[in-house]
This record gives sequence, structure tokens and C-alpha cells, in this order.
Amino acid sequence: MLDVKNIYKNFGDLKVLEGVSTQIAEGEVVAIIGASGSGKSTLLRCMNLLETPTFGEVWMDGKLLTPVDPYLHPEVIMASNTYKKLTATGMSSEEAIAKIKAEDLINEKFSTAEGKEYRAALKKIYNENHIDINLARQDMGMVFQQFNLFNNKSVLENVTLAPMKTRAKQMLKEGKSKKEVKEYFDSKAMALLSRIGLEDKASVYPSTLSGGQKQRIAIVRALAMEPKVMLFDEPTSALDPEMVGEVLDVMKGLAKEGMTMVCVTHEMGFAREVADRVLFMHDGVIAESGTPDEIFNNPKHPKLQQFLGCVL
Repeated sequence: MLDVKNIYKNFGDLKVLEGVSTQIAEGEVVAIIGASGSGKSTLLRCMNLLETPTFGEVWMDGKLLTPVDPYLHPEVIMASNTYKKLTATGMSSEEAIAKIKAEDLINEKFSTAEGKEYRAALKKIYNENHIDINLARQDMGMVFQQFNLFNNKSVLENVTLAPMKTRAKQMLKEGKSKKEVKEYFDSKAMALLSRIGLEDKASVYPSTLSGGQKQRIAIVRALAMEPKVMLFDEPTSALDPEMVGEVLDVMKGLAKEGMTMVCVTHEMGFAREVADRVLFMHDGVIAESGTPDEIFNNPKHPKLQQFLGCVL
């Protein structure tokens, strides 16, 4: 469902991600763990382009979310003038491609007269595969560390806002009245709130809620869009300890229902119990990946051993 290919992310001179690749299958629950500053949240935010990768590509359901990275497509490199010049000297195709990748030699994208085939190859891949990020995000629910609820709107309005914005117009075109549309989305929102035991909070404002209540509402707000995948960015780290369990219970329920989930978390118990796969990040790379049993019971990377020794 999600395919992350060779993602690099720099903030100025600071290199946060350095060539991260992973695939998230439909129905899979993936936990991302690691020390603060290892690149966990940046990787998650690159998946839905809240952070734009410096290099690399992100694909969802076979559709490209990012610009085309020429170094991931040999056919693009082969259309460049640089490739043609190297192979004209007798260098093999494989050697030329490897040299161009290793030394970052392509610069035709900044040229006007040269590199027409190169730019055409880039454009072909983009046009055949690209999807607008705003459309893709309708299928990607995001839950933040600090909830990010709209404080000037009621709980019910928080949950219905996105579906109303994206789907009401089509329903009106199909002949539904404004009242019918509102009632439809209100009823769906109330069903979600009932599911987490907060239907009695529909008319109140977020400022009156506990942290655990806010985060549960943030989760159902994302679910209201009926996403294909849910991204969680340390959803319990801003909560008091007694509120963590109620949020994790909601997430466990989603996992049991088959929701595709990627969760950056410090909750090792959740990662061990619920995840199908655990990624351990260190210094901007996935240092180790495996099942919870492999990661927690037989860690191989010295930094993972050290990390688990501190947190368990």
C-alpha cells in the first residue's frame, strides 16, 4: 500500500534521513521505534508529504506522490546526455549508470537546449503514475502528538469538517439536500464517537476535554474520512500515564479490524503486542527490521540492544 524508496531528507546542512526504503502492506501494522532524533517522525511525515523528501520517492497504491527521482529509474538516466557521453567512450551501460548515481552527475534538468529526452523520460513517468497529494491524503489518516483539534469548533464539527469539505459537493450534485447531507455526516460522526464512548461530548469544545479524550477524538476524526492507512506520530507521548491505555485500546481495536497502520511510538508494549513488524531507526536509517519477537527477543544491532536496555 505504501512504498518508500530511498528517502533522503535534509534540513539545511542537517541530514535527518539517509536512504530509507520500506514497504507497508495492506492490513499491516508497522511500529517505528528508536531514540529521539533518529528520524522516526520525519520518515512518517515524508509518507504523506507533510515533509517533502529531499531525494527519493513515495508511492501509495501504485501512485507516485513525490516528484520523480531520476536516480531510481535507469531508463531516465539512460536518456541523459551525461549517460550518452560516458557510453560513447566505451563504458558499459551498467558502469555508466553506477558512475552517474555515485557521483550525482545529472544536471540536464537545469538545461534549456540539452537533455530533451531526459526531461521527456521524467515527464512520462510522472504523467503515467502521479496523483495529487490532496487526493492521496484523503486515504491517509494522520494522528498527531499534540492532537491538532480545532479549538473553535465542537467535537462533532471537528469530526465532520473534512468529510463535509471533500464529499458534500458530490452528494448535493446527486440530488441530496443540504439538510440530508449534514444529517448523514452527523450520524456517521456520532457512530464513531459512540464507538469510543464519547458521544456525550459531541457538542462540547476540545478545551473542556482531557488529553486522552482529545486523542481519541483525533483518531475518529481521521477515521471519518474512511482512510486506507492510518499514520500515528507518537500519539501517546503528550498524555498523562493514566490516559495512555484508553488511546492504545482504540488503536488495538483498529489493528484487529485490519486497518493498515504505521505508528511512531515509545510504547514498547504496544509495539510488541500489536505490530506485525517493527522498524528500529538510528541516525536516519532503518538499522534493524523484523517481527516483534525478533526485535525484542533477539536484537542484533548493538544500538538496538542498547536502546532496548534503556527503555525496557
